[in-house]
Amino acid sequence: MSTLAYAAITTRREQSPANKSTSSAAPGLNTYVDAFAALVPAEVLALHAMIITATTETIGDATRITSRGTLEWAFFGLAILATALYVVPRLLDKKWGRLDYLRMIIPPLAFVGWTMLQRSTAFDAVFPTMPQAARTVAALFLGAVVGGLAAALAYQADQQDP
Repeated sequence: MSTLAYAAITTRREQSPANKSTSSAAPGLNTYVDAFAALVPAEVLALHAMIITATTETIGDATRITSRGTLEWAFFGLAILATALYVVPRLLDKKWGRLDYLRMIIPPLAFVGWTMLQRSTAFDAVFPTMPQAARTVAALFLGAVVGGLAAALAYQADQQDP
């Protein structure tokens, strides 16, 4: 979905009367939509895909990193960008609250999880020796925890009066 959408949904939830943001008030969406938006940082995943094409080469069925240093830098840069895509709109709307410190870590953690689940990603440049099974299991647990956190934070925002 989108980190920008996650920030916008959170803002609308907090502007709605308590217990109304999932039904009769904006955004009018179940809190699981927040979790979905938070777990799919589409902006950074799209950039990651373009960066991968510039920093790897595919020969037959094998993909090889050709610019490890650049890809390492990109991994951390994209995680920072994922954070900024949540933080900046919230600050511009002057809606920053104490729970936003937790919300802002969700998009970069989701990005890390996505790169762990796929092969030949920026995660490989930073952690080249992590076994595939271990990284897959870790990513699945990370997704479950982060998704649960996002849903719980959305529920908390729904419970608050503006």
